[in-house]
Amino acid sequence: MKIDETGEVGLVMTDANEPVLSGGDQVIGYRELEYEIYRGGILAKRSLVGTRRGWVWQTRKRLLLLDETWIELPEGKKGKRYHEVTNGEARDVVHKKGRVLVHAAAEGRGKVTFEFRPFGPASRLLAWLKNEKEHRAKREEGTLRSPYNEKDRQRSA
Repeated sequence: MKIDETGEVGLVMTDANEPVLSGGDQVIGYRELEYEIYRGGILAKRSLVGTRRGWVWQTRKRLLLLDETWIELPEGKKGKRYHEVTNGEARDVVHKKGRVLVHAAAEGRGKVTFEFRPFGPASRLLAWLKNEKEHRAKREEGTLRSPYNEKDRQRSA
């Protein structure tokens, strides 16, 4: 998990504000959202990153948040502040009234919550990650059922 890191053009994102993808990674969707990152619960939350606006990219391997503002880096390069959580670090996706919470945990960071304030179609961005987490939980419990009709499979056997 990376929080409030500085990334430069060509390594983290392109000049067109798109993420640089590694092998096997694929973009599921992206939206411009407002977000906040904090540690702790609802009553005693300690802000790690105040409310910011930027582009959120959901890929098959990670959730990448690129802040809206460009910054000048040493050596005359430009870049942005970014935050990244892998799908393995994301523990749960919770849809609440007017917001979506992604609870994550990493060895060096502990438990962290990413809070998004989506509206309209933007609220569906994290639905794929929520579905993936539910699917994995059922597989680990042994309660995952085949999407195919069991009667049809018995006839062909």
